[in-house]
Amino acid sequence: MAPKSTSAVPVAARGVTKRFGDFAALQELTLEVHSGQCAGLLGPNGAGKSTFIGCLYGAVDRTGGDLRVFGLDPIRDARRIKERIGVVPQENALDEELTVFENMSLYARFQSLRKPFRRIEELLEHMSLGHKRDAQIKSLSGGMKRRLTFVRALLSDPELLILDEPTTGLDPAVRHLLWERVLSYRQRGKTVLVTTHYMHEAELLCDQVIILNHGVAVATGSPKELIRKETPGFVGIFDAEQKHAVKAHLGPDWHTFMQARQYCVRAPQIENLITLQAASRITAIQMRPANLEDVYLKLTGEELSEDA
Repeated sequence: MAPKSTSAVPVAARGVTKRFGDFAALQELTLEVHSGQCAGLLGPNGAGKSTFIGCLYGAVDRTGGDLRVFGLDPIRDARRIKERIGVVPQENALDEELTVFENMSLYARFQSLRKPFRRIEELLEHMSLGHKRDAQIKSLSGGMKRRLTFVRALLSDPELLILDEPTTGLDPAVRHLLWERVLSYRQRGKTVLVTTHYMHEAELLCDQVIILNHGVAVATGSPKELIRKETPGFVGIFDAEQKHAVKAHLGPDWHTFMQARQYCVRAPQIENLITLQAASRITAIQMRPANLEDVYLKLTGEELSEDA
């Protein structure tokens, strides 16, 4: 489907290309992120996710195509765009020698925010960091530093929040806290663009995902749409050593693949897998609905066929 008017949406890309010498990091990328959406960019390392993020706020100049953020061109209007977005980059980039409050105050001055101190206090409490207000950055845990980058990104109350692998390396409790904060931000009608390697994170947060591979968008849609289209059904996971015994009882339209020394069978219905267990007399390690990770592995070529 052709994109709508570029001025009507927070992010609109048409045929965006970025080359570094002979290497094409982005190839004819076309996508839209509408107001109030959370869109996820998924793909292996080197797929072009962070390159596209950099193009959005002028850190990277695209080689070709048309790109608009709130109708503005990042190459010409980077400053105006930065006034309307908040970015959580992969690296925290906090001044280790300053306190939490001093870091945020310094950034607020860079942003020319008026009377930011109350906003800083509110956001520190919002991210469960109020008790660390006067602590030096170097004394904080990795999870605390990551939450503080969210505070920094939200200081200007941005219309678009860009999250570049926001929860990588965090423990589950911190990850869940950040997910809840992103969902509450969206409930206020704000827009989010996130890159992530966690498929569960994308399923939870995103109502649209774009899967990139070698700089090309290979699939776009909601998580449910992509699962229904690309990997419908249910997956049974068996020990790899039981492959031949299980394989003898497969249906004609079932799909099999190897994953982490496990033999995986995708069948149309859960009842098919229950019957398979009975026929082979082998109990699956796990049976589950197909998920976004199955789609990702299939479309990025990282799923191993059973003969690989």
